[in-house]
Amino acid sequence: MATEMSGEPTVVQIDAGGQLALPRTLLSLAGLHGGDKVLVLPLRPGLVYLRKVNEDTSLSREELSALMRAAFEDSGYVTREQVLTVVREAKQQPSGSTCSSV
Repeated sequence: MATEMSGEPTVVQIDAGGQLALPRTLLSLAGLHGGDKVLVLPLRPGLVYLRKVNEDTSLSREELSALMRAAFEDSGYVTREQVLTVVREAKQQPSGSTCSSV
């Protein structure tokens, strides 16, 4: 279940080099700080899931699987078929393509 956060939606721009900088206030609201590790999981074109990872070591397959399952569920992809559909759609997206809207 997703936790409600206070704060307004924020639009940030990806620079020409493909980098995305998140404002300090947004990071603070999310409980993220310099040096934290973040799991980045692209769910479909235009939708990326970020989650803080507390481990200093690599995630085990089981830990990564649990994080991915939670990310899909939090995004409304509950059934195996829904997850497979979004993965198939992502595979059809040409590599290197970008999305201009969030």
